[in-house]
Amino acid sequence: MKRVIFVILILTAASFSVFPQSGEKTVEEKYLSTSIEIAIITELAAADTREQKLVALDTIEKMVNDGKVKEGDIQLHSVLTSLSGEGTSTVVRESNRKTNYYPEVRRRAAKLLGEIGGENSKNSLIDIAMKDVEPMVLSQAVYGLGVIGLNDNNEALLAISSVIDADSKKYVVDDNLAVASLLAIEKIAKKNGGFADEPDPKFIYKSIIAIQQGNYSTNVKKWASLLIERLRQY
Repeated sequence: MKRVIFVILILTAASFSVFPQSGEKTVEEKYLSTSIEIAIITELAAADTREQKLVALDTIEKMVNDGKVKEGDIQLHSVLTSLSGEGTSTVVRESNRKTNYYPEVRRRAAKLLGEIGGENSKNSLIDIAMKDVEPMVLSQAVYGLGVIGLNDNNEALLAISSVIDADSKKYVVDDNLAVASLLAIEKIAKKNGGFADEPDPKFIYKSIIAIQQGNYSTNVKKWASLLIERLRQY
């Protein structure tokens, strides 16, 4: 913690020394300011505690909301991908006990990957959908795939279908995950004017029917039925 605070203080002091005067910043100054923010975020994301990682996510979220992040930003994508694997792709153990299993960190990272968008973010979200087991993380990952909308060779739909099929076979299913999946499917259909021909998109209808006939709530089942009707227009 002391190391991170020290880095933040140094970088903050550097930013004041670079921008000593008031007024609108030049392009170079704005670039350097953003670079300093990313350096701080990277340090926080690499820290050991859940709280520091959440601060990194708070900072990224503010940058996104302030319109300071370009689509597919490579540096932030790298940070978010790392955070999205805390406890799954990246495992830290002490006395054979996993110490970095942070579902909320992964969920928020998945959300922001969907918001910054781009091909790399799409690939990261597909990876999350294939590896994570937490419904709240999976919900955000599949919804993010819908927000991005990229679906070459139905690759995003295949990931969403896999998530639905796994959940629908459980004794206790997750309504939120089903709704997020249905929303994502419709978003992808709208953005692409339908689905790719290969592989045969019938698989996605089978997944929607799995929700329709599964142990989900009545409202979720109705949503699935209505979606099948709406998809006919694409």
